[in-house]
Amino acid sequence: MNGGPILPTAQLPSDYAVTMNPTLIEVPRPAKPTKTLRIGAIGTDSSHLPEFTRRINGLHDQGLSACRVTAFYDAGHHGMPAADVRKWQSTTLDMGAVQVASQDSLLDQVDGVMVLAVDGRRHAELALPSLRRGLPTYIDKPLTCDLHQALSILTAARSSKARCYSASSLRFAAELGQLDRSKLGTLLAIDAFGPGELNDAMPGVFFYGVHTVEMVDAIWGPGVKRVRAVRATDRDLMDLEYHDGRHAHLRLERKGCYDFGATVHGDKAIAAFKVDFADVYNRLVAGMVRFFEGGPAPAELRDIVENIAVMQAANESLFGDGGWVPVATVA
Repeated sequence: MNGGPILPTAQLPSDYAVTMNPTLIEVPRPAKPTKTLRIGAIGTDSSHLPEFTRRINGLHDQGLSACRVTAFYDAGHHGMPAADVRKWQSTTLDMGAVQVASQDSLLDQVDGVMVLAVDGRRHAELALPSLRRGLPTYIDKPLTCDLHQALSILTAARSSKARCYSASSLRFAAELGQLDRSKLGTLLAIDAFGPGELNDAMPGVFFYGVHTVEMVDAIWGPGVKRVRAVRATDRDLMDLEYHDGRHAHLRLERKGCYDFGATVHGDKAIAAFKVDFADVYNRLVAGMVRFFEGGPAPAELRDIVENIAVMQAANESLFGDGGWVPVATVA
């Protein structure tokens, strides 16, 4: 899997909420939509193509969203087995989307864009055309695998006033909104864990470390000053030191069970959680359709770019001497 466990489609609950850094923002159910917002997908080498299509179109069919995935473009350079890509394309065609011959053709006929190519190194080149047209654009995780590319996306979005964000499904874990901050008091430290799967195309922590990095960011926001990271045979270990004194320790396991969670330390109490994936994907997609409908992005693009800077610094430390590496400032 290239983004977490795939779960059955469920109806959007009436108390639906999306995770907004670092609190939970309630979003009311809209009136039954009267106009269809056409969503196009770029990149077909990810299971997210059929899974997001199924969920988005399911919400549309229930009258819960104006969005519908109507077209997709195969951007080539597949990072997953050809048999899987063919299956994902076929499944998406069966759900009523059409395959178009070029990216420009897709952009001519949609109201919003999902960049779903699995290789984060290609996300900037695939996202910039829609941003330059001013189209709202969702970019699958990781936003990029390079800070310069991430900054080019941020610059393009700001220049054209195009709305854009990227998000790991871990931002939408219900447990993040269930943390009782009044009991915890001021948050001081987080000990987080998650899988540390590796991918040759996306070196270091970019491929799967992004999930745990974004989960921590969703709990208490940006502001990382410096990072250090070390690699062992079965895991990567990261330390994040923040400008205001906060500290996060991330353990990315390669032999442990597939689980995410954290212990959150406040000056009044400590809370621990393990993520229940039962509704994470549905919540991710619900946040996505609200974004395409004009609602708030579930994550600020500037903060996601800082996460890229954090992971780039972590890789520099990981493949160096394991010492502290300063995180580049993102304005």
